[in-house]
Amino acid sequence: MHVRELAQALLGALFLCGCGAAASTQARHAAPPSRSAPAGAPAAAATAEAAPLPLRLPCEENDLAGCTTGCEEHQVEDCVTLGGMYLRGELVSVDVERAMGLFKEACAEGSARGCLRLGDVYHDRIADGDGAGEAALYWHVRACHAGANLGCLAAGRAYLRGEGASADAGRAALLFRHVCDRGNAPACVELGHLHEQGAGVPLDAPKAIELFTKACKLGFDEGCLLASRSGDVLPPRD
Repeated sequence: MHVRELAQALLGALFLCGCGAAASTQARHAAPPSRSAPAGAPAAAATAEAAPLPLRLPCEENDLAGCTTGCEEHQVEDCVTLGGMYLRGELVSVDVERAMGLFKEACAEGSARGCLRLGDVYHDRIADGDGAGEAALYWHVRACHAGANLGCLAAGRAYLRGEGASADAGRAALLFRHVCDRGNAPACVELGHLHEQGAGVPLDAPKAIELFTKACKLGFDEGCLLASRSGDVLPPRD
């Protein structure tokens, strides 16, 4: 299947289920079914068997050894952080291919951050080769499907601008609405602009102001400027 068709199929699945990554993440991290203790076993032994594993924190952005070890031990988010190190070249030599491999493996394991970082590599033209726009769209849609708001936002903007696919304001609006409802202020502004223009959604100036105001109340200054030129609408401040 063509990359563009795969992205569209993923996008369709996202809105059909209406759940993003919640169900898959829950299933992936669910605890294994508990086994009852053998008859006559001490109560302490049964309690010890049911005890949860100790929490393991993700490695730090500057902990090369920790991230390498964590990735080798199949800590998926540590692999994403390690990939970022290879991309930046601050602690190790730049190795784009290695970084992309780590992002792709993490994405395959359900890491929304891994999918997002891989999409960013293609979007920013860090990776060589043709079809970067289509690849960026595909991986950003996968990130969106896995639960990354920024993946939905990036994919929506790609559809809006015709990057990696034909321009489709309706698809862009679906993506923006999806994450605006989850509290992403830039997506609310993007959706507000579409209502302001009647692009992909009904022309609705009051709805646009409502969305700009929501973005403002979420702390996004651009939303405040769009909601009220007079400065009456202000974001929350500490």
